[in-house]
Amino acid sequence: MNLRLLIFLFCSFTLTNTIIKGQEKGLLDELEQESSNENALYLSLFKSTNVVLTPSVVQLAKGELQFRVSHVFGTVTSGIEELYGLDEIYNVDISFDYGISERLSIGIARSSDFDKTLQSKIKYSILRQNSTNTSPISLIYFGGINIRTRQYDIERDFVDRLEYISQLIIGKKFSDSFSTQLSGAFIHLNRVPSKSHPNTIGLTSLGASYSLTRSANLNVEYVYIIPTFDNEIYDGNKNILSVGLDLETGGHVFQVFITNSNRLQLSGMAQQWNNDNFFEGDVHIGFSIMRSFNL
Repeated sequence: MNLRLLIFLFCSFTLTNTIIKGQEKGLLDELEQESSNENALYLSLFKSTNVVLTPSVVQLAKGELQFRVSHVFGTVTSGIEELYGLDEIYNVDISFDYGISERLSIGIARSSDFDKTLQSKIKYSILRQNSTNTSPISLIYFGGINIRTRQYDIERDFVDRLEYISQLIIGKKFSDSFSTQLSGAFIHLNRVPSKSHPNTIGLTSLGASYSLTRSANLNVEYVYIIPTFDNEIYDGNKNILSVGLDLETGGHVFQVFITNSNRLQLSGMAQQWNNDNFFEGDVHIGFSIMRSFNL
């Protein structure tokens, strides 16, 4: 077990232990919105429905439509000739999400990755951290069905193109400036490249956000893939580390980030398709723009 894994497991255990104890000091500020059904004010843990690349515990308001476009570019190690990767667009992801109620939202996304992935998704708030401390944490279920829409060399049945995502996310706001979340997910692939590849992949992720100013947050997330792959396929150095800066300007949130993943959807990252080694400098610059509309 390497040092990074030990650090990650220690942080995960510390977060989980703190959540269970329910330490609720300093939770009365930065209130986001008031529910018409509950006499409580919900706390805003992150500025966006994503931490960096993975879903956050933030839920859309009822009637809110969010449009997101994300880009990830080539590696910075490509040098000045490729403007440190900015001349190469590796992936573009476009998504629409809509809040059906204060607790339920649905969405659809399309990625320009190698598989031309189309994703339908659902997000449900089981618990929402609030100012009355009746709920000291936020708990979200996230689910999705992906369809690989690319043209294959040989005919593929429709069911062979499907992927399924199921994820639970626990989040907590510890102070006016600091929030964090811990999640676990399973991804099932109906068809895999070979018998050495598992049809079901497990992962866990840890995300944190720190407010630098009222309009700027620094976000960090680490996605650890549970090593069910054969040794020749799984590479712990290709687990995903991402660092992003959120800038909020009115109805927009702009995020610039660096990551060692060139996939923008969770299933692609988990399969380690073309993930690079963050600590060898093989990182990608990317950005996301989010705009919300009230319908």
